[in-house]
Amino acid sequence: MRRQLSQAEVLAAVADDVFALPDQPLASLTMGTCLAAVASRGLGLASLVSHIVPGLAPARPKTVPATVHEALRLLADPAAAETDLASVALAAANSLLPLPEDVRDGAGQDLLMSLGRGKDVAVVGHFPFTASLREACRSLWVLEKRPRPGDLPAEMAGEILPRADMVAVTGTTLLNGSLAGLLSACRDDAVVIMLGPTTPFAPGLMRCGIDVLAGCDVPDPEAALAGIRAGSCFKGLSGVRQCSWLRPGLAV
Repeated sequence: MRRQLSQAEVLAAVADDVFALPDQPLASLTMGTCLAAVASRGLGLASLVSHIVPGLAPARPKTVPATVHEALRLLADPAAAETDLASVALAAANSLLPLPEDVRDGAGQDLLMSLGRGKDVAVVGHFPFTASLREACRSLWVLEKRPRPGDLPAEMAGEILPRADMVAVTGTTLLNGSLAGLLSACRDDAVVIMLGPTTPFAPGLMRCGIDVLAGCDVPDPEAALAGIRAGSCFKGLSGVRQCSWLRPGLAV
């Protein structure tokens, strides 16, 4: 199994990468129904915890942080953990982190389909592409907190993940407190991919054991912000470009 890390250590790895960059003023904060967006160097997105956790009330910052670094300090605030304030912090991180030079265009699920073909794959969360992925894999386990037919309860992660050649997790595992435990259950030789708009292009996550970061860039901020204000979720959002960053040396 992989090196044991706490959730705080994983979040600190992201924060360290952001704090290493020159701070930028937080120009705007937009919170819709599904997504938070922070504008600084660029426009960064993150899923809202209140959208992914049933029954959780939305939480808005009492005052908007003045800079990205100030927003990132919410990650170390126990009162912000697993709330929309953590979403604001991750959106701020994504607004400042540069797009890697060797990033690849394309949706994370396409790369997952390619890397997972003929292998034993575990997916944490029921993604819309699950049915087509099942056809490509030798075995597919879908772990879900609210299982649908064919899914397994999320509580079985400790039993299932050690059996997987490849593991896919959503970037929201950075927000709901589950990422560190999931990583510790993966085999050393398993390929781990994080996908979704919350995913930061933070080198520290690769040092934590993630092999592929499949997030997004926002080349048309105005179009994206208009969609977020209208309540769009990422799947229907305009102005964004999905892209993936692979660990150097990863065979594809």
